[in-house]
Amino acid sequence: MTHRGRHYIITGAAGGIGLATARLLAGRGAFVSLLDRRPPPDLPVGDAGFFACDVASTVAVEASVAAAAARFGVPHGLVTSAGIDLHHNFFDLTDSDFAHMLDVNVLGSFRAVQACARLWRANPPAVDATYAAVLLSSVNAVIATPTHTAYATSKGAVAQMVRAMAVELAPLGVRVNAMAPGTVQTAMLDRLEADRPDALRKILDRTPMGRVARPDEIATGIAFLLGAEADYVTGQTLFADGGRTVQNLPL
Repeated sequence: MTHRGRHYIITGAAGGIGLATARLLAGRGAFVSLLDRRPPPDLPVGDAGFFACDVASTVAVEASVAAAAARFGVPHGLVTSAGIDLHHNFFDLTDSDFAHMLDVNVLGSFRAVQACARLWRANPPAVDATYAAVLLSSVNAVIATPTHTAYATSKGAVAQMVRAMAVELAPLGVRVNAMAPGTVQTAMLDRLEADRPDALRKILDRTPMGRVARPDEIATGIAFLLGAEADYVTGQTLFADGGRTVQNLPL
């Protein structure tokens, strides 16, 4: 199996998409390093380790990546799942709110890729093999909803950063892609529903498949982008959104 015996680092791995991805990869025989501010409720069955990390800190990211590499070896792949999704009324959005969103969602991913890329540069991949980074973008990178100026900007920045990184790191044998989910059944959605009871109905109304995604469905797409089957894929964004970004207004 393409992931067996390989080491993957996952940020934001305490829950949601990050934890689902860790469980999937561990189940396929991979070594998995879970990075987050708090540990997951339980570690995936298999070779897995937790490393405390706040992606808003360069020092913390570099230290946790180094610790993971010391335990499991140079990572074959990275998933940057750590992120925040906050709604702000445009006129109440402050500089600090906006900066915090960018610090976690954009710079957090950049810090993790840079830390791993330093290891990859010092340890070139085997012939006909690549290292891989998968960053979490969103449908909000290309569509917009009210109260989401900061979040949408951050995810659009991630998508463009993926393209720039892909070009710059390709000569090192490194592929960089993005996974862009639509609405996923995670704690983020639970909080949105608590604040706005009609939110789920509105989301389903504009999703052709008529349902939200399960975290494991997003994890399978991430696993594809990490694996050898995608060795010639770089600089791309894979949308898993139930058709949301391609639907025109209904008649």
